[in-house]
Amino acid sequence: MAPRSRRLPARTGILAIALAVAVTSLVSAAPQAVAADVLLSQGKPTTESASGGANYVSKNAVDGNSATRWASKSNTDPAWIRVDLGASANISRVRLQWDLSCAKAYRVETSENDSSWTSIYTTADGKGGVEDLTVTGRGRYVRMFGTTRCRTGTSFGYSLQEFQVFGNSGPIDGEPPSAPANLVASDIKPDSAKLTWQASTDNIAVTSYEIYNLGQFVKSVPATPTSTTMEGLKPNTTYGFYVNAKDAAGNISQASNTAEFKTPPAQDDPIPPTAPKNLRSTGVTANSVSLAWDAATDNVGVTRYEIYTGATKVGDSTGTSVTIGGRSANTEYTFTVKAFDAVGNAGPASNAVTVKTRSGGDQVGAVTQIATDNDVPWGLTFLPNGDGIYSRRDAQDIVKITPSGQKTTLGKVPGVSGTNGEGGLLGIELSPTFAADGLIYVYHTASGDNRIVRAKIEGNSLTGWQTLLTGIPRNKFHNGGRLRFGADGKLYAGTGDGQNGDNAQNKQNLGGKVLRLNADGSAPADNPFFGEGGNARYVWTYGHRNVQGLAVDSQGRMWQAELGNSNMDEINLLQKGGNFGWPSCEGTSGSCGGFVAPKKTFSTSSASPSGLAIVNDVLFLAALRGERLYRMQITGSSVGTTTSHFQGTYGRLRTPEPAPDGSLWVTTSNGDKDSTAGNSNTKLLRVALN
Repeated sequence: MAPRSRRLPARTGILAIALAVAVTSLVSAAPQAVAADVLLSQGKPTTESASGGANYVSKNAVDGNSATRWASKSNTDPAWIRVDLGASANISRVRLQWDLSCAKAYRVETSENDSSWTSIYTTADGKGGVEDLTVTGRGRYVRMFGTTRCRTGTSFGYSLQEFQVFGNSGPIDGEPPSAPANLVASDIKPDSAKLTWQASTDNIAVTSYEIYNLGQFVKSVPATPTSTTMEGLKPNTTYGFYVNAKDAAGNISQASNTAEFKTPPAQDDPIPPTAPKNLRSTGVTANSVSLAWDAATDNVGVTRYEIYTGATKVGDSTGTSVTIGGRSANTEYTFTVKAFDAVGNAGPASNAVTVKTRSGGDQVGAVTQIATDNDVPWGLTFLPNGDGIYSRRDAQDIVKITPSGQKTTLGKVPGVSGTNGEGGLLGIELSPTFAADGLIYVYHTASGDNRIVRAKIEGNSLTGWQTLLTGIPRNKFHNGGRLRFGADGKLYAGTGDGQNGDNAQNKQNLGGKVLRLNADGSAPADNPFFGEGGNARYVWTYGHRNVQGLAVDSQGRMWQAELGNSNMDEINLLQKGGNFGWPSCEGTSGSCGGFVAPKKTFSTSSASPSGLAIVNDVLFLAALRGERLYRMQITGSSVGTTTSHFQGTYGRLRTPEPAPDGSLWVTTSNGDKDSTAGNSNTKLLRVALN
């Protein structure tokens, strides 16, 4: 049988030669050439956990002869083989040529000191044969650490005919390219548009550009030319494209400006749809009304319906039925429905129907407006006296608000910087001993990174600012930002990958992680990778794209909400040291073997999750793109019955938070893509939970 080859999924547009990502910047007066990748391990010194005999010693795996082999001690898990390269090197490829006794589960690790190890590849689905792995790492020592043998239940151990490590001893390059400039959209058609930008500069070389639409990766293109045509666009749709540059070491630049435009209609269509007919009520509860109607007609096609009470939009639907929640009990409401076509033409209103809600209360009950704001209320928590406090992302200040809506500004957070996207002043959390210490914890974007800081609330002021952790990667999008104290008294922080998926798998990078800190900002000694040193000390879980929600259940378990790219958003139950798969795996799509699976997934069009809250072991998820609130019952370690509420009623929903009175406060997030203060139209809502 021919040897089988297995390769990690390549990042689109990355050159076959990739240098290792480093944690420090290279300072150079002139650009340096990229060293070619070579075989580094052949003939180098080796050690092993235990040999399978005198004829199977570890040096046989690096002698260049596949007729010889290393074998571990029989019937032993775990087992490892290590090669000393002689000097620190950038590792780009590892080739494992197995004998019949292979590894089902193993990891490839690097180290500078033969003591602290960093995993650069992990699998629980090893296939044996020849496994040719594209990796990114740096170190003097490289080892294969096997944890499960292919031939369990037998006396065989692990057996490698060849253990080959490829890379180069070139410099560490931690310097990203400059941001692409002057992005312009032209030749805009119903289904396409041309993007053109000015080239980025880099200390070594820009190798590709990555194109995003409002935070979602679309495609990668070569470094030249600095233009591309975006095809497959939808007519009469608003787009916001921007570009990041990538260099040979995998460093990602900050984003370009955003080129925002609306594609024209597919054809000139002045004819609106007809009015929907036979609008009727199909069900009533204390706080909701279910409606149905006969479909409208159109010369091209009806695409959606909007539901109104008077002139106020209260919901939307792509079908001919809907349930409108958030109503008050024992109250009459009059509804109408309008149809829209693909061009945006609105037809006349349907017949009106008046419905009276019942007495009592639903599980997700009536909604009352607490206050409005002209900025983005991002983080939300509650003082012991029942007042809320929230962060305003673009205005960069923190506001106290009473349940009746009276506001007091506590102060501006120093050092906050917007990203012309979704960075700025983000999550906030009070100390679990707030009554004694008065401390508030804040996650915010700064000029060069994201960071965690804290201050003391004294009266109506913020004093004594302290910086606890810096170096979390920032970009226009993918900044993370949620904070939550766990049942263990530790501070958990959800971070984004900074628009560089490789960050999520690099435990020495703080991006694409859930971090765990002591209250003073130090790393807890029982964190899973504390012994690896550096930034790995703070990592609780990794392999995340953009963590947006954290919440703790009655068992003290931490749940998490994560933004996917174009396929699936996730609800995860965190596991100490767990790898959740990004960028190889998105939800349950991609190469997901060996990673922690999500407890629930949503299509990105119906969710794009933000904040997450738990009340009585029920998860509440705020959806941005999906414009709704999800209610999910926790059943054991699974997510049970899921219901959707307020679809299209309040627009984008940002943050839910349990209030001391048993209700759920929810903030909206409409007009929030530009880091400009005071240009949003948002609300703080109180949702009754019965």
